Amino acid sequence: MGLWDVEDYGTIADRACWSMFAVTAGEVGTRISSKGGGLGMDDYITVFCVVVMLVTCILITIGTQYGLGRRMEAIDPPLIPRALKWNVIISSVLIWTFSLPKFAIIAILKRILDYGLKTTILFWGLALSSQACILATSIWWYKQCDPVEFGWDRTIPGGKCASTKVMSDLGYFTSAYSAFLDVFFALYPIPFIMRLNMPLKNRILVSIALGLSILAFILTIYKLTIFGEIFVVLAKNPTYPVPLLDILGLGEGCILVVCSSLPTLGPLFRLARGKVRTLSGSKTISQGGRSSATHRGLSSTNGRWDKLQGHQLGDEERTSSHAGESIDDIPLVYHGADQIHKTLEFEVTTSAKGDRRAKPIGDRDT
Repeated sequence: MGLWDVEDYGTIADRACWSMFAVTAGEVGTRISSKGGGLGMDDYITVFCVVVMLVTCILITIGTQYGLGRRMEAIDPPLIPRALKWNVIISSVLIWTFSLPKFAIIAILKRILDYGLKTTILFWGLALSSQACILATSIWWYKQCDPVEFGWDRTIPGGKCASTKVMSDLGYFTSAYSAFLDVFFALYPIPFIMRLNMPLKNRILVSIALGLSILAFILTIYKLTIFGEIFVVLAKNPTYPVPLLDILGLGEGCILVVCSSLPTLGPLFRLARGKVRTLSGSKTISQGGRSSATHRGLSSTNGRWDKLQGHQLGDEERTSSHAGESIDDIPLVYHGADQIHKTLEFEVTTSAKGDRRAKPIGDRDT
């Protein structure tokens, strides 16, 4: 099936956009809840981006009900002006969904790298210049026709619209600049992250998490390759191809928000890892208790008890307990019935009177 053989892009866009929003909102919600308070500027920016995405998804759903995503001949004539009106509203809001998340990337980089004034000016200068392009495009969606209402109601006498080439050029430039910023913020910080004073594994994971935003660059490049076709179709069927752009635009924004949130989920991953080790350690202790009970009646010729194997920490737990240098390791702290106690070796001695006593080996009389 070809790109333009789809009968209804509106329904596809509705489902796809809500699915992407659900994944993004779920991750951001996990990010916020895992902190337990003390939110930073990066968190507030990310939440604001999610709110903009929510508004966009609601608008896409409304536009779909009026026929957006279908060809004009398949829409009831009275609904066409409303569909075109919602098309303008959606398009002017949608472009912010893949533009604002760049501030979320900048904010999380500030938190990780704590860069200086020059880098701050560079990052914010790039991001603000991108917002200027987005703002110009957003305004042009309304100002391209005079009066504005002529953009969705062509029955208004004396109305006129600018050539679609103006919007096409704006779209090309804005998307290309956005793609450049996506790849810039994905790759530029990696050398600085790799020089941080933190474990190598963590540096690699943070670099990969932020580097995944290059997927947004790939998505934008695909959008640029089909831009020409979209504007050709748009000239004949202005209600048909725009929901496809909605999917691609929201997808770019969701990728950026998800990638900016991944490094902040480290404490949650470590907590989950600690719980897994806790359960594993509890199981080992339980099995060791049964094993020691079995061997309790057995002793060697010199009266020494067998070592209580069940109470020894496994290699993985021992490594975690003594890592020391890594700030990412959560110490194994147990309470209640599952608490791990220090294990000592005992030996049994018999005095001249025939009394039997058990003493720790370290306390042996000399």
